[in-house]
Amino acid sequence: MKNFIPLILAVLLGLAAVLAVGRLLQSRRKAEEKVTTVVAATRDIQAGEVFTTDSIMAKKIPVSARPAQALFWARSEMVVGQKALRSISAGDYVLLADVGLSRSMADIVGEGEWAVALTVPAGGIARIVQPGDEVAVIGTFSIKSKVESADLTAVAQEIDKEATMVLFPRVRVLDVGSLSSGGESNAGELILALPPSEAQVLIAAQRKAQLTLALRRPGDDAAINRLDTGMVDEETFDNLMEGLKSYSMPEVPGRL
Repeated sequence: MKNFIPLILAVLLGLAAVLAVGRLLQSRRKAEEKVTTVVAATRDIQAGEVFTTDSIMAKKIPVSARPAQALFWARSEMVVGQKALRSISAGDYVLLADVGLSRSMADIVGEGEWAVALTVPAGGIARIVQPGDEVAVIGTFSIKSKVESADLTAVAQEIDKEATMVLFPRVRVLDVGSLSSGGESNAGELILALPPSEAQVLIAAQRKAQLTLALRRPGDDAAINRLDTGMVDEETFDNLMEGLKSYSMPEVPGRL
């Protein structure tokens, strides 16, 4: 029996070590995971009841646990004064689909923001974007670039150059308009919230560029400086071909 005691102790110590490591890893994962704050109900809310400041509260949750339509607490002002479209239990999330937006659109524009319309192709990201989402606005521009001549006395020539760049890395969507058909092409209209000066840039950009959207992950703070993403132009594609050899098609395609 005495011979088994060291073995039993070794097994127990091993189990204790495994549990300790597991708890340490779990605590690190929890510490590293980002959290966000969403709107939740402070009490039971009946369908048709009007939301008040006392009926909602801020609830911190992991970013990964946030439902797609959960409302960020920073936008809680859009909830107050609206009617609940379903019954909500105390502590539950208040989702965008739970709120009947009966007030004016102006009531959900943030302080220091303007609401501005953006028309985009309906078949892309605009098809799945919902109010409350955050998007990046990307523009493809035709710009003029000067090319110096070998003859220093000659005037520099201007050539057209196409470039794609991020205009607004993170913009809040206030509303999504219905899709309208115009001949063979469809267009979708989004209502975005921007500071006044940037709203003017977006209006002007729609006349000068082809604008597209990229849907962002909720609460993602990465790449919010527009300079971080750089610019895509002809030089970008020239660089892609560096070091690559031209491929010749075989006489019988599909065979190695």
